[in-house]
Amino acid sequence: MQASGDDIPARYGFLALAAEKFGSFFSRAMPHWKEIPIHVMDFEGGVRTGVVEYGVVSLLGGNIVGAQTRLCATNAPVPQLDTQCHGLCDADLANSPPMRTSWDYFANLRREGLFCAHHAPTEHGLLKAVWPYPGMMPDHAQASGTFANDWGPWLDTCRLAAAWQPRLGDYSLSALIEWFRLGKRLEQIAETLCPPHRKRYHCALYDALGAALLLRHLCSLPGRESFSLETLVRDSLSNARHADRIQGELDLG
Repeated sequence: MQASGDDIPARYGFLALAAEKFGSFFSRAMPHWKEIPIHVMDFEGGVRTGVVEYGVVSLLGGNIVGAQTRLCATNAPVPQLDTQCHGLCDADLANSPPMRTSWDYFANLRREGLFCAHHAPTEHGLLKAVWPYPGMMPDHAQASGTFANDWGPWLDTCRLAAAWQPRLGDYSLSALIEWFRLGKRLEQIAETLCPPHRKRYHCALYDALGAALLLRHLCSLPGRESFSLETLVRDSLSNARHADRIQGELDLG
């Protein structure tokens, strides 16, 4: 399902829009975080069932420029506990194509920009379970010409919030949305973009929208407005993983 609304311009070819608004970002060694498309995503599902729903919200220039969601066929019967969490059962997914049929979509998103999630290792692991590697992709946060065969590096709104606001205690998505008073805006956008009956937490596009609003808010805090994309990547990783990244090992373990 491709969503549209007031936050999304009529035309959003991400690379074309980036060039139109910001010039050639490939020539920039340390681009500002707003200069590169950031695709904020959430997956519902698990190791047994695989991804049963995905939601993706694309940011550019700090604005929502695209949103997409769909249901995916399950790899195994959906456990009742999972249904109680995300609200989807086998019957809901019966006529949906499997996640693997969206290869072109996710590969193109990664080619154009970086991925982001709230607690990114979860989404990273579920994505790699479908496609272990995407082929050689540009590392948009580093110098022009840097490529790696990896879905990462990922931005992680959970880690960013913990690094930049270390005294909050609860870093769940819902708690952070409440703490930063983003709930009303989330509900407004979800009303326009989310499918019927999928406008709550643990619905993929709703959670992706929440994480996108959270990322935008965190980057608007005093002292953060001018941060480069590389700074966001660094603060989204542990020290060990960041060291691996600098050495060319981008995978999120």
